[in-house]
Amino acid sequence: MQNIDSGSLHHSEQQRISEVLTLYGLTSNWKGERGKGGMNNSTYMLHVDGNNYVLRQYETHNDPMKITFEHEVLAALQRSNFKLNTPSPVRRLSGEGGTFLAVKDTLTGHTKIVTLFHYREGVNPIWHTPDQLFGLGKAAGTLSSVMATLDIRLEPVYPPYYRIQDAYPLCSPERLLQLCSSPPEQLVACANELKQLRGTLPDLLEALRGMEQLPHQLVHGDVNASNVLADQQGEICAILDFEFATWDLRVMELAVPMSDLLTMDKSEDWMWQAQEGLIKGFREHVSLEPEELLAIPRLILLRSLDVVMHFISRMFEGTDEPEVAVDQIVKLNQRIDWMRLHEERLREILVY
Repeated sequence: MQNIDSGSLHHSEQQRISEVLTLYGLTSNWKGERGKGGMNNSTYMLHVDGNNYVLRQYETHNDPMKITFEHEVLAALQRSNFKLNTPSPVRRLSGEGGTFLAVKDTLTGHTKIVTLFHYREGVNPIWHTPDQLFGLGKAAGTLSSVMATLDIRLEPVYPPYYRIQDAYPLCSPERLLQLCSSPPEQLVACANELKQLRGTLPDLLEALRGMEQLPHQLVHGDVNASNVLADQQGEICAILDFEFATWDLRVMELAVPMSDLLTMDKSEDWMWQAQEGLIKGFREHVSLEPEELLAIPRLILLRSLDVVMHFISRMFEGTDEPEVAVDQIVKLNQRIDWMRLHEERLREILVY
């Protein structure tokens, strides 16, 4: 099997892709290019025998149990009445027909888990107008209502967001407090932000007490523009990347995209309209209890704190450059400052 017309790929990448395709029973010549991918994985767009595929190489972890749970959720969604497209793993012909495999990266010597997915049409949306966020909220709410009905027999691997002390062994809350007090060389660029975070982090962690009493269900946990696709009319047509799906607070499915909106390069008026549209779209499909609405401001900051601890961990692992963690630390402080000024107004639109 040969790779034709894919000169942008390194020889090692071409070799690895050919090996993977063979294990999936695809032995014809193929064409491919490196996809934009995300922060947590590498992707390749492939064309084989008139069919399009996406090859994902997981960069965040090499834990088969996490991938197994993700693919179990995807299989359950395929059997459900969910109307939007979701990733569909290709089943291998060999090795008992699984949906992923482990291959060795010849450049690093590390073993990586890879999966071949059927290609889904669409593009990541760009938010030109605030009313577009109504569609994102509606998609997240539709997904949430269906995820609540799925029967998943496997135990989730990832803890809920609010159990953040269990999520990142390399960057526990205690370790993060130490980094705030004495930043390592990699994080000196955000020493002032870490000092500021040192003063607010204990209160933020304390605010998580009692979250376990709120309604729980299966959640995607990372619905945002990079994980959805829109069609030619700009309508959300697919939700991707269920890598972090787990059993968590139902309201987290709304808090995550709300948090991601807060550091967009948009005017305050644009942002408020977008937040209102996002909330309205979500609540068309999910009725939230008053206690869940009250928790959203804290959960917005929790989402940002989780991202910080995630990328500091990846920095310690050598997966990402320190600049990625620095950027997220700056954004967390921006969100904390914003919440200090605007929490009252945010609560008003949440209960409207």
